[in-house]
Amino acid sequence: MKQEAAGLTAEAADNYFFALQKNRNNIDAQIGMKKNGQLKLNSMLGDFAKAKNFGSAKDAVYAFLDAQQYKNKIEGVGIKLDIADFYQSDFRQVKDQYLASRYDEASALLEKEAYDEAEAIFQEIKTLEPNYKDTKELSDIAYLEPRYQRGVQAMQLEHYREAYSDFGDLMQRRSNYKDAAALRKKCLEKGTYTIAILPFENATGVSNVEARISAYALDALTSINDPFLKIVDREHMNAILQEQKLQLSGVVDQATAVQVGELVGAQAVLTGTVLSYGTQTGSLRSKSRDAYEGYVEQRLNPADGKTYPFPMYKPVQYTEYYNNSSCNISFQYKLISLKTGEIVKSDIITQSKSDEILYAKYNGSVNNLYPSDGARPLLGSNERRTFMNIFSSRQDLKNMNDMTNDMFNNVSKKISADVGQQVIQLVP
Repeated sequence: MKQEAAGLTAEAADNYFFALQKNRNNIDAQIGMKKNGQLKLNSMLGDFAKAKNFGSAKDAVYAFLDAQQYKNKIEGVGIKLDIADFYQSDFRQVKDQYLASRYDEASALLEKEAYDEAEAIFQEIKTLEPNYKDTKELSDIAYLEPRYQRGVQAMQLEHYREAYSDFGDLMQRRSNYKDAAALRKKCLEKGTYTIAILPFENATGVSNVEARISAYALDALTSINDPFLKIVDREHMNAILQEQKLQLSGVVDQATAVQVGELVGAQAVLTGTVLSYGTQTGSLRSKSRDAYEGYVEQRLNPADGKTYPFPMYKPVQYTEYYNNSSCNISFQYKLISLKTGEIVKSDIITQSKSDEILYAKYNGSVNNLYPSDGARPLLGSNERRTFMNIFSSRQDLKNMNDMTNDMFNNVSKKISADVGQQVIQLVP
């Protein structure tokens, strides 16, 4: 109200608006908002008139839109402001002029294949007038055509993954644009990299370990989210090779690699060898440890002849148990090109898992036990809390089968990550 009295109309309107946001039933704020809001709106409409008569069509259009937006904002707190009809008529006239000039400008840019600039203008036109002429169609062309051309060029360079992505982007906006769908499908056909998984070998004395890791590897590889990667497992390979009277064993030999690759439709084979594998479970070991058990003794106080409870601690022993287990594996894989017979990727993966248990048992009351420093009980809360944990610790080692499965799974994930990254490089 002080701002209004001082002629600060815009500032007063802003504060009345803030007051009404807090309390729409504030009568003084309603009256002040109606008066000063209309004055501020009239000032904004005056700016629109000046731009229309003496400035640019663009400035006039956006000046009116600012005024319209302000009117809508004030109506949000329940105050209705007015825009005279002649302002509405003037706005439609200047907006039509502005849209026509922008449409011509964007069309010219489209003819020059300046797609990004044209698309930006068409987007502005759609914001001002969603159904203006064929703006939506031309805007789509400005957006889609450069992506289509980029996809065609990438396809010609045999960058099938890049082209596949470009065609996919434009198809999200218009699925039937030109022959994008057919070209995208063709990219996938030409760029697909097929890998055949050969039976893994076992260089250890442990039976069946290669089959277990092979199963995990197949699961990990088939889970790779890459449309350009195709995996052929042993079952499908056997079916194909048996038709040709060939055996799967020995197919890694470079002399027959290309032939087998052609038969199964693969560009590469994945081979693997378990170099080492071992598990170890220790025997449970125990050891006697010193501690103190607390108890209460009633003692006579000579001063008053009464008996009082007195804390006492006696030395005792508890039994501590320890055991551990571990497993480890060393695995080598090779990704061999069936086109050249060369090793595309190779690595030795080493993994290990271990577990241990440490717990204690006491034949008496565990709740009354206290740790020992060798000569006296340790009565501190932190020392005793740590000490008591050992009596509630886990007493069984993790299942060895679960540990080895986790280990095989980790090896397979590493193989999968390496192969997936390699395929991305091979199919740009």
